[in-house]
Amino acid sequence: MELCHLVAEASPSPMAGPSPVPRRLLLIDDHASFRRTLAQLLSAAGHHVVEAAEGSAGLALLRQETLDLVVTDRDMPGLTGWEVAQLVKATHPRLPVVLVTGGADAIASEPRAREHVDAILGKPFPVAELLAVIARLTSAAPVAAGRQAATEPRASFRGVLALRRRDR
Repeated sequence: MELCHLVAEASPSPMAGPSPVPRRLLLIDDHASFRRTLAQLLSAAGHHVVEAAEGSAGLALLRQETLDLVVTDRDMPGLTGWEVAQLVKATHPRLPVVLVTGGADAIASEPRAREHVDAILGKPFPVAELLAVIARLTSAAPVAAGRQAATEPRASFRGVLALRRRDR
């Protein structure tokens, strides 16, 4: 269901505009179809995406990988997105954390909302909005693993969806 919302809200060309600096991203979400589709879109925009289906697996990857930003779902079994953010900031205080949730309006005013997360995005969200948040939160940081600037993305949101349909 979340995948449908992402499709409905995305613009025809979410990656239009200047090419982003490629970043190494950790994407944590327990909904496999949403996570995979979002990872494909972020990859098409030039980013390297490491995926985890739960918070503890994401934290294990964080210990193994050099990353520029973490995107985590709020509501997951096991560790919640809040707990993931808190643990990320405890070991990597400068690593940006983006929390994605179906209830962004309600939680934005919570005191803990800004304590451990750098941005909150409400589902559904246009992919272009997440790309802008990634660019903003990582603009002053050196690129992880010395990666070079990306070339113009060759895949559009609709192109990725067409590939997913063809692969079924």
